[in-house]
Amino acid sequence: MKVSIVTICYNNEKEIRATIESVLSQTHPDIEYIVVDGASKDNSLSIINEYKDRIAVIISEPDHGMYEALDKGFQRATGDVIGMIHSGDRLHDENVIADIAKFYETHDVDMTYGHSRIVNAQDVAQRINKSPEYSMGLIRRGWMPSHQSIYCKKKVFDLCGYYRNDLGGGGDYEWFIRSFYKHGKELKIARVDRFVVKFALGGQSTYNYSHKLSKKHFDYVKRCWQLNELKPPCGIVYWMFSRKVKQFVLAKLSK
Repeated sequence: MKVSIVTICYNNEKEIRATIESVLSQTHPDIEYIVVDGASKDNSLSIINEYKDRIAVIISEPDHGMYEALDKGFQRATGDVIGMIHSGDRLHDENVIADIAKFYETHDVDMTYGHSRIVNAQDVAQRINKSPEYSMGLIRRGWMPSHQSIYCKKKVFDLCGYYRNDLGGGGDYEWFIRSFYKHGKELKIARVDRFVVKFALGGQSTYNYSHKLSKKHFDYVKRCWQLNELKPPCGIVYWMFSRKVKQFVLAKLSK
């Protein structure tokens, strides 16, 4: 089974190497790796080109943000299953893709997701996102898996479409609502019960947490539901905030 993995990068010379090597070190033998660079002005492209013999597709050109870059990569992908890992983040261990491929080979599914660790620069977990079994009801109560833990068949994009590029930095939530909820009954969605990604995250300031309860954030969440002709669930922003806090507590308890 061929698995396509897309990495997007822009001016990230300090971290792109670790991301690339986390993909190239995978034990799964059939990976199509696609790297989309947004015409970086630093040394990112030079580092990417050091691995060009092991990267199937390298695109380096200006874009209008991360979601346009992801769309470019997904549209070029030819794998049976497609996923992503952003520059600066890493696949959790060397067997991630082998385990995901095996899951698709042994289960009738269209889309999967897993767990993630959100780590600091010292690789210490700051939040742990352990996802439950799939339920549309959980989405109404603010649940969302780490977006980079999601892998899917090409048919998911054929049905649901690609990312919108007019929502600033939050296009992943709108696509999640569109695919996991609006089309949730048309797709076979399942959890792969393992950690998939180590997601790099800076220190969480008071602003970041208070922002999750702000009117601006509420209006954004509301718009993502309404764009899909859905009514936003009552209190969903508060549910989303409480789940972030739970992830922080879980990381503390794991130490």
